[in-house]
Amino acid sequence: MDWWLACFFLGAIFSLFSPIVPDIFVLFSLIFTSILFFYYPSRINRSFKPLRLSSGLLFGASWMLFNAVNFQQLWQENNLDVLDLSSKTQWIQGEILTLHSPLMELSDPLSNKSLSENRLRFNINVTHINNNQLTKALILRLSWSNATLSLQQGQVVSLKVKFKPAHGLANLGSFSYQTWLNSKKISATGYVVNDENNKLLIDEATLRQQNFSHYQQLLPKHDLSSLLLALGFGSRTELSQTLWQVLQATGTGHLIAISGLHIGLVATGTFFLFMFVMQNIPLSFFANSHKIQTVNSRYFAIGLSMMAALSYGYLAGFSLPTVRALVMLSLYWCTRFLGIKVSIKRWLLFTLFIITLTTPFSLFTASFWLSVYAVIIIFMTLWRFKSSLSSGSKLWIFIKGLVVIQLSLTLMLLPISAIFFQQISLVALFANIIAVPWMSFIVIPLCLLSVLLMPISSTLSQVVIALCVESIELLWHYLSYLANIPWAIITLSSFQVQLTVLLGVLSVFFIFFQAKVNVNYKIISVTFICSTLLLLVLKMVGKSNENLTDWQVIVFDVGQGLSILVKRDNNAILYDTGAAYKSGFNMVDAVVLPYLQYAGISRLDKVIISHSDNDHAGGLATLQQSIEIKELIYNLDQESNSQKVTGRCLQGNSFNWQTITFEFLWPETLVGENNDDSCVVLISDENNKVLLTGDISKKVERTLINQYPQLQVDVLVVPHHGSKTSSSDAFITHVSPQLAIVSAGYLNRWRMPVAEVVKRYQLNNITMLNSATSGQIVLDLSEKGITQYTYHEDLWPFWFANSL
Repeated sequence: MDWWLACFFLGAIFSLFSPIVPDIFVLFSLIFTSILFFYYPSRINRSFKPLRLSSGLLFGASWMLFNAVNFQQLWQENNLDVLDLSSKTQWIQGEILTLHSPLMELSDPLSNKSLSENRLRFNINVTHINNNQLTKALILRLSWSNATLSLQQGQVVSLKVKFKPAHGLANLGSFSYQTWLNSKKISATGYVVNDENNKLLIDEATLRQQNFSHYQQLLPKHDLSSLLLALGFGSRTELSQTLWQVLQATGTGHLIAISGLHIGLVATGTFFLFMFVMQNIPLSFFANSHKIQTVNSRYFAIGLSMMAALSYGYLAGFSLPTVRALVMLSLYWCTRFLGIKVSIKRWLLFTLFIITLTTPFSLFTASFWLSVYAVIIIFMTLWRFKSSLSSGSKLWIFIKGLVVIQLSLTLMLLPISAIFFQQISLVALFANIIAVPWMSFIVIPLCLLSVLLMPISSTLSQVVIALCVESIELLWHYLSYLANIPWAIITLSSFQVQLTVLLGVLSVFFIFFQAKVNVNYKIISVTFICSTLLLLVLKMVGKSNENLTDWQVIVFDVGQGLSILVKRDNNAILYDTGAAYKSGFNMVDAVVLPYLQYAGISRLDKVIISHSDNDHAGGLATLQQSIEIKELIYNLDQESNSQKVTGRCLQGNSFNWQTITFEFLWPETLVGENNDDSCVVLISDENNKVLLTGDISKKVERTLINQYPQLQVDVLVVPHHGSKTSSSDAFITHVSPQLAIVSAGYLNRWRMPVAEVVKRYQLNNITMLNSATSGQIVLDLSEKGITQYTYHEDLWPFWFANSL
């Protein structure tokens, strides 16, 4: 049984490495085969287990992929062409799924001016599109600027929207928004178009929303009040960036995500409180005391414990971490209720089995692996140090257990944190060893008590809220001090992540298993040294391969914009930064800096800005604040901007860098036309040529043809994202590239690259790649030629990270 459950879970994991989702016929074949493998051995030989175990692998993999197929085919099952729908606005009806704070001021739909810049972001369960009822509901994630309705969870609305299939930027080292959308089963993203006919159809908020709104009104105006909303209702959208930075730097973000710790506290607290009451209240207090004596009070305690946990789960919106905790708790209480003795190993395996069946897409979220790994570490620590933790007084046992378990969690979770976040907190142990008991025994109970008192007395609830805020403030001073330590958090490159994972695996083996296998410490030392040397050798081999590869051109997926990195070893030059937006989101923070960290690049030798349009230069200020730039080449008038420009891009200028030549072909002089003032750069070595063109028009293309009659390149970054104003037949024929690369947004409003431009390249037998569909594009250039890699097909070719 245990081995079959383990194989099922392994099969589910293995399915994540598939680059595509097979069709339904293949999946039914896998399921049929798994059933055959499960029953056939018992007919032949009960001791022949390999086939039965392989049935678990096949069933786990087919179950995951079957759910992917169902999600993938939602549009087809509703007879909808999502690409056609995305080309124009649509009217939708559905239920709001997300908690919302009430808007203080609403926009006037009849006025051109808004009273306030109200921006909502919410998920909606869509049941109708253009008054046609859907066969299966779709979840959309929408934003709404200058909202004219105060949305509440549970309301049914009719909205005019513009949306497109779920899609995210695809770059190495960056947060995968596409994976996150898939994990939430969100089929499309978009925005609400302000219209006087946007309206509420059913103005009835859920009980959770009503309690949330009431509780929010009771909160004092304090910087830490939003933490109570996270602890009480699982709503973290109100947390400021400053709060997040402290939580991330100290490794305490898990304390405000309602999960196993919080559900466990509620369940155990309710259980022991009921048992205490039953043991200390005289039975004569009850009218039918003789009947109560015949009933095991533990059954009532278990029932109340589950009811309390489920109620808290409801307040938290049954988020994935909450559901996992409830599944674990339910299985544990069921075994206690039925009197079934189950080993910890089987309980954990059966929990993973149930979670995979009920929420299969949670397997590709960081929170799943962090929580599962944390539970395993806790049990392994208790098993490994059982004798040491069971001696002494109760207080001493508690202190030892807290320190040992927290130390194990801090050290053993480092590899997982490194893999998912490319950073580790060096103060996490000092933060959590105080924060965990403080939150567990003071803050969380006070927060929950304030929620429970709210329906009884708002005044009492506010008193408890004030105590809770004061207790958090005391803890926050300590956490803020730790977060401000310069070495509190370190970021990791790809190689450093690999090294951290190796050290983590070795640590787990030698700490938890060396006593069982009786490994000599000399062998441990030799193994550790050899493993480290092996990684260093691999790093050196990687560097030698980079020398063979010579240099790279990385075209980032920055949506409708442009950012290109020219890289050799750990040296790099950046051409353009991508856009920045009023919301604060920018492509430097989202894409460029994470990749530089991933690649181990700590500074930029040069930054070249083609021209001042936001989609090319919007992130420059953020870049300058975040990383050392030795030279900035930019054609803005120095007197009209605050940028520290150290070089100009003018025709005839050039420089050599790492044996690679950068030659500026345009502009001749600045004429005040942003697009046609774009910095055109020819990058070349002895064997390869790459042309970066910015947003030049056909007029500049004609000039370049006349001025550079021998201009031919291997790679052309298509001018102006494939606009019809560029890429003339004459220019394409003249430069004659083997590969043309377009940097454009997915289903952008201008439909770039336009069809006629794409056709021109096709007629010239030129391969075209579009970052909107390929994701990040990496070119390896050497004396042997050019090798191309794309994110979706080569760098991260897994179905869960791609559009389903």
